[in-house]
Amino acid sequence: MRGNYLQMSAFALSVIIIQLVTHYTGSAYQLTQFTMTAYYSLLVIGLCMLIGYAGQISLGHAGFFAIGGYVSAFLTTFDLTSSSGKTFISLLSRIGILTAKQDLYGGDLLVFHPWPACILAVCMALLIAYLVGGPV
Repeated sequence: MRGNYLQMSAFALSVIIIQLVTHYTGSAYQLTQFTMTAYYSLLVIGLCMLIGYAGQISLGHAGFFAIGGYVSAFLTTFDLTSSSGKTFISLLSRIGILTAKQDLYGGDLLVFHPWPACILAVCMALLIAYLVGGPV
């Protein structure tokens, strides 16, 4: 049991070190590649657990992964600047769920912060998986 904690601690420490090194060296490209490697590894680990340990074939595994990815991408790129005067949007902006950034041409955008977008994407994929999985 102690070996498992040691392995998890070493993994968490390596993730933190990678984040810090890429942040302080300004190498956003490597951080992007590490991030893509991490979420594809998460997909593969989930599929290996489902097929390897449970012995089940999942036909919707990649679909639910795609739903989460597309919802996250939509929320972090959809511009809410035109709705910024509405009460709900201004409340989300004040509590830090929405963030301002610039588009490729220097214009201002108001989009979801990546962490709340990730949480909402996971919840959406979970909801759709529950709705599809119930009848199946």
